[in-house]
Amino acid sequence: MTPVLWIVLLAQGPSLDAGRQAFLAGDLARAETVFREYLKGNPNSAEAMSNLAAVLSRRERFPEAVTLYQRALKAAPALVEINFNLAVAQIRAYQQGAAAESLRRYLKARPEDLRARQLLGVCLVETGDLERGIGELESVASTQQNDPTLLLSLAYAHARGGNEARGSELLKRIEAAYPGQAALVEGLLEFRRGRYAESKGKLEEALRHDPGSPPALAAMGRVHLAANEDAESMAYFEKALARAPADAESTYQLGVLYDRNGRTAEGRKLLERAAQLRAAYPDPYYQLGRISYREKHYARALGELQTAAKFLPNHESIRLLLGRTYQALGRKLEADREFALVRKLKANAIERSRKKLEGDP
Repeated sequence: MTPVLWIVLLAQGPSLDAGRQAFLAGDLARAETVFREYLKGNPNSAEAMSNLAAVLSRRERFPEAVTLYQRALKAAPALVEINFNLAVAQIRAYQQGAAAESLRRYLKARPEDLRARQLLGVCLVETGDLERGIGELESVASTQQNDPTLLLSLAYAHARGGNEARGSELLKRIEAAYPGQAALVEGLLEFRRGRYAESKGKLEEALRHDPGSPPALAAMGRVHLAANEDAESMAYFEKALARAPADAESTYQLGVLYDRNGRTAEGRKLLERAAQLRAAYPDPYYQLGRISYREKHYARALGELQTAAKFLPNHESIRLLLGRTYQALGRKLEADREFALVRKLKANAIERSRKKLEGDP
């Protein structure tokens, strides 16, 4: 568990000190009572709100803690350390996207804090921003090469991102100390290799260690999706998102599955949420465009597909459907332009394949 920073101000009365002492003594019920009583007479006290939030975090009442930390920041925005505590509570409440923003605010004032950089990397990975997440974690690892929790986070990130060699190397250094998490990483690596039966076995092992692990549940959803077992896949993604609703990738995949299985209205809502959870994410916009095109809502499809093309300009499927949408709207010039681009992309792909087969540079 990430340690909670204790916010202490210079102007501190006896009541606050009594609550702090109760907290340090492990009497959390007493500490909560003291801070709540103090807040009745001092409702805008940032120090009391943040200290009460710390108590609630320790009591695993994370949504309440998040609300109090946010109120404390509003009352005293100069107390930048509250951002770190807020991020910890948000992570424990499975609000990784919001936690990343809190950590960025904190790191603007405390750029040297490696704990915060590690947590930011973890949050970015969990929300599907793998490239930036791995970058943060590798940066921290360059100065803390033997921290097992950091190595675990990095192994998981590389396994999810597809760097099998780096993931396997890190895995060897942590599997004895963290068998459940190591099984999760191994399951992800096997999935990347296309060995779905082996992946499923490792992920089941990970879930035996931690039945509620959101990454393991989401990975099981992807394994069943690869095997075209939609019902099982949806069940696992639903469980994962119940525990980690900020997972943009799982939100997207469940949205696609809902649409594919006749639950289009629910699928659209999830795809729209996935687009909000991760910046510059083309996949949900493409799927939204497909739904709108299928339903003959061509104007709406056009906006969705244009957004997808902005983020991923050379994707053949996006450009092809964009051309068909222009065609349906009677915009022949734009449609012809898109179809010409699709032909060019196809030709380029064939040429790349030829060079690869023939060993050309």
